[in-house]
Amino acid sequence: MFEMSGVAFPPASPALGEALAGELERASRLLGELAFELGSDEATLRRHLTGLQSIDHVTQIMLNIATVLRAGEGQDQLAGVTLEDVAGRLRASLN
Repeated sequence: MFEMSGVAFPPASPALGEALAGELERASRLLGELAFELGSDEATLRRHLTGLQSIDHVTQIMLNIATVLRAGEGQDQLAGVTLEDVAGRLRASLN
């Protein structure tokens, strides 16, 4: 069980975790393709560079969450998280 906003949730099954991870990866690819397409236009890139960088950061967060969802029960489920800010927030939520 884990708790979020005072509501307890049962742990997800490994199959559901795998399916959710796959969906996050697909959504991440779509966002990456969108950012690439938008960034291909020089004027758009100049005007929206910070926003495009944010899209990249969001895709990285999504991929890190997918890694956590795929981690086995007996291992450090946050070991594969490569973004320090995400790892810190996730570790803090476990305490």
